[in-house]
Amino acid sequence: MGIYGLQCSIESEPTKSTVTIQVFAKKDDPIAEIVRRRPLRRNVGSSNAFAAARALIKNCMNPKNPHKHCQYSRDTVLPLRVLDVGQPGEPHPTVKLRINDMDTRAKYLALSYCWGEQLDPTARPLQLQRDNLNQLVAGIELESLQQSIQDAIFATRKLGFRYLWVDALCIIQDCAKDKEREISRMASIYKNASVTIAASSSENAAHGFLAQKKHPYCPDYEVPIPMANNVTGTVYLSTGPYEPDHPLDKRGWTLQEFMLSSRMLIFSDYELLWQCKEMDLRSVSATGLEYLQLLESLPWTVFDNDTEPFFGSHEAEKLYLWKTIVQQYTGRELTNAEDKLNAVMGITSELETLWRDINVYGLWKKWFIDLLAWHKPDVGREEGRNLKRAPSWSWASLDGVVAYEGSITTEDAEVKLLTIQTVVLSCRILKVNEVKHGKINTIVEGTDLEDPDTELREMGMTLDDVEYLLLGTVQIGTYKEKGKGLLVVDVGGVIYRRIGLVIFEDMAIWEGVNRRDITFEPRIIN
Repeated sequence: MGIYGLQCSIESEPTKSTVTIQVFAKKDDPIAEIVRRRPLRRNVGSSNAFAAARALIKNCMNPKNPHKHCQYSRDTVLPLRVLDVGQPGEPHPTVKLRINDMDTRAKYLALSYCWGEQLDPTARPLQLQRDNLNQLVAGIELESLQQSIQDAIFATRKLGFRYLWVDALCIIQDCAKDKEREISRMASIYKNASVTIAASSSENAAHGFLAQKKHPYCPDYEVPIPMANNVTGTVYLSTGPYEPDHPLDKRGWTLQEFMLSSRMLIFSDYELLWQCKEMDLRSVSATGLEYLQLLESLPWTVFDNDTEPFFGSHEAEKLYLWKTIVQQYTGRELTNAEDKLNAVMGITSELETLWRDINVYGLWKKWFIDLLAWHKPDVGREEGRNLKRAPSWSWASLDGVVAYEGSITTEDAEVKLLTIQTVVLSCRILKVNEVKHGKINTIVEGTDLEDPDTELREMGMTLDDVEYLLLGTVQIGTYKEKGKGLLVVDVGGVIYRRIGLVIFEDMAIWEGVNRRDITFEPRIIN
């Protein structure tokens, strides 16, 4: 018995909410006999942690009474290649690469981890290559693997599984054709894994994720408590969910691994965490910290077409989900900037099936006009645009953070043609010098690049050549609306390039402006 936390009710008409406060005390403090929660020491690889994880997996995958929304990844066909870590309970198991050419059905785990920079330039971590495939099939020396992969093999065995998928050892790293094929399968690999092991606390595969050392966690909010005999105890209060600072959460590729996985075991800063489609992020321990849920996983209807949607059933929810994905994803890092679209291909391919829609350079056909209205926050403006990667109207043409502010209530522009090569809009366009002088102050411009003058000079233009393209209006209150559009320039032949976003506080400037068809500049191919 003892105190682990407090629940406080806060009433503010017409609502009432409950706040949970976790209370900590150090073991040598006089109040420790009453307050039983201690500063948290890192405990992700203990026998107790793995036992609790096995119980959660068993409960979720129970054949007689499984979690309704987590059924889809049970006993599926193995990926083309997996690591065979040995039968559960085998005394001296070996690790081998298994080639699944017979569509064998079995449970497997997948690893999500940071590769990180090579710490020793002279060392070459073991990876699958064209010339060592047969060698890895014959057997793999555990010591030849990077520590995170060794830890994942240990965890796979402790959890009672035989097969593990790791990209470095299951994709031929020096074969572009194999990489392309296996990357296209990433969605199904993570979606169908029984559990994804997330090495979240490790920024480098050489470091591993089981044996890391950290100072015990204790909240900063310190409160003295008067006690009997003129003694004062000290408690430490946590008034909100703990938000881990995971290196893995900063990596671009791992967003889709997180969102597509049905079940995750997250080796976090201090605790082993669990998440599935029916249970929010939590410690495997009953007395663990409360954690902040930063991003939902994909709707479970992606994987179960026979049930009614739970999330994403309404158009507004779907649109909000995608905008959230874009904002989260563009805030992450990519080692190779050319992977900008590849690293979310798994998510887009799953949603194309669920939504029966087409994703073109990161924008959905159904909401194309609304999704054109992305913008670059001041803190995230870039110096250049990559038109070989994506056309200017796509957020994928830029690096760094992209944001969306609200949704267009009424669309003014109309899509006439939308393909991977050509985008034609019917819209209203207004030259800057056509705006009445008294109305120019009602227009708020935001450019995509830190220095738009340079981009314009390269095209032989100036800011005087910029035009306004109206996308639609946003309702503000009951009677007022404002416009939302793009800053564009005509690069020749009524073909336009985006250079920014614009807000129109006074829609009167569009009175009498007629529609016309324009074409967006395509991606540069050479």
